Amino acid sequence: MKVVNVILSVLILLLAAASAVFSYFLFEKRGQLVGGWDKMATAINQAAVEIDRNSGTKVAKELTPEALGHTNYATLDENLRKITKLVKDLTIQRDELADALLRVSSSAELRNINKQGLTGLDTYAAGKLDVMKGVNDAITKRNKTIDQFVNLVRNTLNVNLNARALKDGDTNAMKQLTDALNQIKSRRNAYEAKIRDINSQTGAGAPNFDDKNYNNSLNKTLQAVRDLKGKYQGMVSEVDKAKQNIQNLQRQINERDNKIAMLNKTVGTKDGQLNELKRALGIDMKDTIPAPWKAGSVEARKAIQGKVLEVNDRYGYVCINLGKNSVVPQQIGNKVAEVDPGIAPGLQLVITRGELDKKGSEFIARVTVTDVADDCLLANLPRDGKSVQVGDFVYYEEEPKAEEPKAEEQK
Repeated sequence: MKVVNVILSVLILLLAAASAVFSYFLFEKRGQLVGGWDKMATAINQAAVEIDRNSGTKVAKELTPEALGHTNYATLDENLRKITKLVKDLTIQRDELADALLRVSSSAELRNINKQGLTGLDTYAAGKLDVMKGVNDAITKRNKTIDQFVNLVRNTLNVNLNARALKDGDTNAMKQLTDALNQIKSRRNAYEAKIRDINSQTGAGAPNFDDKNYNNSLNKTLQAVRDLKGKYQGMVSEVDKAKQNIQNLQRQINERDNKIAMLNKTVGTKDGQLNELKRALGIDMKDTIPAPWKAGSVEARKAIQGKVLEVNDRYGYVCINLGKNSVVPQQIGNKVAEVDPGIAPGLQLVITRGELDKKGSEFIARVTVTDVADDCLLANLPRDGKSVQVGDFVYYEEEPKAEEPKAEEQK
């Protein structure tokens, strides 16, 4: 029993020693745990301070090291939720900023920017620089383009645009250009309407003002106008010639007017002479002096009066007392003019029995002169009909015209 007690005493002593050792180690661990807790609380506070800087939050004032100390274990969960929420808000803000940068990159047409590069801690700085450089390049290009556009508008349309207003996106900055373009459009519409009218007038056909056919349509219009101009110049040339002809005709008219004036003067002289002649011929001044017969004229031949001197049945001719020296009288006033009737071979004469102007005159024959002497002529004796006798009267009568054939006979 004594041995058992000794053993129990030893065991209790060992357990007490072990308990003392373990208590020491537990105190050491507790000291380390409290120290680590305080460090963690301080770190969380410092993290909150960094997050609060320029963020508009004041979480660090609530998450002090004391508030997070081990003595405030009861409020630890609530305080930790605050830092967790702060971190989540920071992450959401980071992602939204990354999305905003991505949209900016897309607007600037930057193709090498991605969200992961903008959210990664090791890549966001480079991504940010890429976005900033791309946006700066885009702004530079935009400003250069706007400046070139302003210069182009000024030089081509004589319109002064405000480059600064365009860069600022002022909606009224383009009003001058819009007005100028509307005027150009109005002028173009009026121009095209006039071209259509010109084509209608020149016969060039309806123009096609599509972009592909615009120049071709203008060329057709130009060619039509050139053709019309050519015709016009030809007409001008013809008009000039006509004017020249008119001038020549006017000159001729003037010359003839002068001649007419001279002739009128001559006529006046001749009228005086004619009146003197009328008085000399015993013709009334109101009457007209008969025109003298021309030699061999029908009027002179109608005055022929002759007789058959001889009839030779054996040789078939008749001799008539008319010849080259025969003349016929033309009564002009109180004077008688002797006119040569122009008796010549081939002349046809009429033979009648009885004087022509007496009743009972009888037609005997129509003969043709074959030979003419100074005082007589020979004519063929007709083989049929009434016989010609010495003393028959001879005169000239126009041979009647042959009747025109009837329409049925002409077919």
